[in-house]
Amino acid sequence: MKVEILKYPTEEDWLLCKRVTLNTVSKDSTKMPSDEWKVKLLEAEHSPVRTLNFCIKMIDIPYFVSVHFVRHKFGVEHFVTSQRNDRQTKYDRNKAPQDAPVTHIMYLNAQSLINIAHKRLCFQASKETRELMNLIVEEVLKTNPEFKTVLVPNCVYRGGKCTEFNCCGYNKTLDKVRVW
Repeated sequence: MKVEILKYPTEEDWLLCKRVTLNTVSKDSTKMPSDEWKVKLLEAEHSPVRTLNFCIKMIDIPYFVSVHFVRHKFGVEHFVTSQRNDRQTKYDRNKAPQDAPVTHIMYLNAQSLINIAHKRLCFQASKETRELMNLIVEEVLKTNPEFKTVLVPNCVYRGGKCTEFNCCGYNKTLDKVRVW
């Protein structure tokens, strides 16, 4: 599995995000936001974070892992390699195994990325899905390190509270104080 970030929030995108945020309190600024401000806004999850967009390409991932990501539908568009017999000649769709490799591109906003990370880094997600989500996080942090505190499992984000039906117990290993 391989991950490429095709688009990520730039300084220009962050300035727009700051300006729309300030507009909600009748202010404006052309000064670039600080890293501290970016982290605060991401952690607050206010609506302006939806102006920050990513385009993430996942290459040679198992079909069943792609299906896990496709379950996320708010603030994200999915573009997955077709397995149709009239479009592909590599294999017979009717006989394709669940781990047949596909390429999957997600175009999504920052809030959607945060939401997906909370679910797909959870130990209730399949090992392969967690591995792919970890690759995505690694690549995102190379361009946007301000996302470090929000691209975490849900129990970490919630300070140790697990909301899954079948808790894996990972939350019991966390220091109840903020772990990041």
